Amino acid sequence: MKHSLVRPQFVTHFNCIGSECEDSCCYGWNIHIDKQSYKKTLAHKELKELAQTALKKVKKSEGVWAQAVLNENGACGFLDDNNLCQIHAKAGESLLSNTCKTYPRMAHMRGNDRYESLSLSCPEAARNVLFRPNPFLFEQREFHHDKRLKSAPLWAEKAYDYSIQLLLKPGQPLELGLTAIGILMKTTDRVANQELKSSAIDDMFQQLVILSENGQLKQHFDGFNQDTDIHQMNAFTSIQLWLNTNKVRRGRSRFELINKAICALADDKKNISMASINQAWQDVALPALVGHEALFSRYLLYYFYHMQFPQVDALTPSEAFRVMLTDLFMLRCYLAVMAAYHQGLSEHDIIMCFQVYHTNRQHKANYSQYVTGILKQSKFDDLAAILTLLA
Repeated sequence: MKHSLVRPQFVTHFNCIGSECEDSCCYGWNIHIDKQSYKKTLAHKELKELAQTALKKVKKSEGVWAQAVLNENGACGFLDDNNLCQIHAKAGESLLSNTCKTYPRMAHMRGNDRYESLSLSCPEAARNVLFRPNPFLFEQREFHHDKRLKSAPLWAEKAYDYSIQLLLKPGQPLELGLTAIGILMKTTDRVANQELKSSAIDDMFQQLVILSENGQLKQHFDGFNQDTDIHQMNAFTSIQLWLNTNKVRRGRSRFELINKAICALADDKKNISMASINQAWQDVALPALVGHEALFSRYLLYYFYHMQFPQVDALTPSEAFRVMLTDLFMLRCYLAVMAAYHQGLSEHDIIMCFQVYHTNRQHKANYSQYVTGILKQSKFDDLAAILTLLA
């Protein structure tokens, strides 16, 4: 069966930078070895002796037949003194396990087509998405597979396409585009629940375009802008404390830099307020981001594509929107505290904030469900409240 393979340029242009990586994926987490790679490594004349101690058989499945043994520094046992992989050097890419061959490359099927992506838990992937030229130019080619998968529902396809159009509407500030998407998701909820026909999404999109052009969308957003500093702080600290529990070993030192920067904003009584984080955002982070005006637009385009928005986990479209805004809010807080700590933001700092957050996010089971619970507890469970996270 013929289907389409879709690949954005941020995937096409990705190359592992090996020992130059700021946070190598050969450190600090379980590296699974499939059965075939395990056997071939043990049989390789230049690797078999090292493999006896560098691999541990676990036999959980064909794909997780063994795992790499990490040394006292958290490094894979196959790394040499220059932090280069000895399997790759002595046997070539073909002998690497599936995990090592593919990471950070990922793919998902949507409507029987394959969409390739990268995980932002890799610093070089984050660099490609956030800073490389033209990351969202797409190439498309035919490929064959025999499985017939269930297509995405029409409401999801419409919500996805219209969300991108609203986000990228020329001359429209990012916060207004997100306001429009939030309103659109409320209609999408009702269509997904079969309370309305899918044409209601088309009608709402057209109304939102008109509201944007006549200024009423800005009035909506301004009307939502209320003082929620206490609730914001509750959401931020709850999520950050949870990310601090059972942290993955990989990237821990980088995550601790974020924690150190947060603590540096504390007052004499060791209290941290959302007012101080917001002040750091306005006074230091925003001026430092001049020249990177497309940073969050790029991130959101990646988010829509990579997460298959609004079909995120088992969330409703409106819940998926609220989780997305929370991710954006957490990243803004990270950038603010790092900007205050360094009195500016380098490209390295920006990449670190996005990569560290996503490394910890992806290793938390049921993350989206946890965040929706925190949002409800912090009184961010409706559109008017959640949009204040953009203020």
